[in-house]
This record gives sequence, C-alpha cells and structure tokens, in this order.
Amino acid sequence: MKKLAILFALTLCVALAGCDQPAPPQGGESTQIPSGTVSTSPTEEATEPAPPADQSTPTEGEQTVTLYIGTKAGGFTEYPMTYEGELTPELLIQGIADLTGWNLTLAEPVTSGKGGMSVCLSNESALFTGPPDPQKDEFHVYDAEQLAEMILDSIQKTLQEGFTLEGGDPDALDIWYYMEGEQPLELPALGLFWPIDQPYQWEGAESK
Repeated sequence: MKKLAILFALTLCVALAGCDQPAPPQGGESTQIPSGTVSTSPTEEATEPAPPADQSTPTEGEQTVTLYIGTKAGGFTEYPMTYEGELTPELLIQGIADLTGWNLTLAEPVTSGKGGMSVCLSNESALFTGPPDPQKDEFHVYDAEQLAEMILDSIQKTLQEGFTLEGGDPDALDIWYYMEGEQPLELPALGLFWPIDQPYQWEGAESK
C-alpha cells in the first residue's frame, strides 16, 4: 500500500507539470497571419519586375540658320532664324519674306543641280509688284531697282551660305533665276534682263 501511494503521488506531479506547458500546434495546421498583413519573402522582393522605362522619342529640337539681307555691293546684315525639321531652299526664302514683309512667292519649287540652284519667283512676287505698303522701316527701299537688287542678292547670299558645307566657298554655289515658262529673268520696268544660260550676278544684267 505504501508503494502504491508513492507511485500515485509521482503520477499526479507529472500530470500537473504537463498542464503548465503550451500545447504544440497540431500537425498540418499553419500559423495564421493577422488580417491586413502581407508576407513577402526576400526572394520575391528581389525578383519583383521594375517599372517599364520611358520609350517615348524626344521631339526634334529647333535649329538655327542665318538669313542675309542686303546687297553684294553694299553688304549684308545677318539675321538668325530658328526652324525645325529639314532645311530647304523654300524654307529660307520664306524666312526672308517673313522677316522683311516682301512677297517672295515662288512659281515653282527650287531645283537643285550640279553646282547650283534655280529659283523662279512668281509674277505676284514683290520683284514684279513692288514693296509692301506700309514697308518695314528696317527694310525700307526707295525705288524698284533698289528693291530688285536686295531681293535677288539676299536670296542668292542666303542660299549660298545655307547650303555650303563648312570650309567650302559659298560663291562657288551658283544661283540661277528664271521666269515662268523657263524664260530669262526680265524686269521690264527697269529695262533689265539676265541671260538664262548664266548664273545670277546683279552686275551681269543686260539692258533691253
């Protein structure tokens, strides 16, 4: 009986000690994560795709070219002009028109050939109809001859400078003027014309 009483006492102590230990989770059960918490492993964070790069192409910036207004005999004044895209003879001629107020409408597109460019101003251009009214003070002319020389020399100089490569000779780029119907340039009011088979020079005009 004494042995039974001791054994019973030991068993009771073991049972009481086991009650103080937290119960281990049952097999197959996962620990629950509180609502609203996202668990991300370091591997997942490292492999998260980066935001796509900006694929847009930057717009083409403005460029600058120089317009020359004046005469070969009296000298030229330089005026910067900004533009976008391709530089063309028509763009430069229109730039002169916008700057001065002169009507420089072309009858045909400018043609480029070996060693030169050919320009055909329309019959409505200021070369044949005269300066605008009112004129801009900076580009004021006093007669048809002064206007004609400024128009022809300014276009010539601007095209030569605009289309001659760096280090080249602008005077080597010949500019030819002609009238609609591929006729020689003629200014009846001045009694002058320029042979169609020769590049333009104001001094090369012939009397009619």
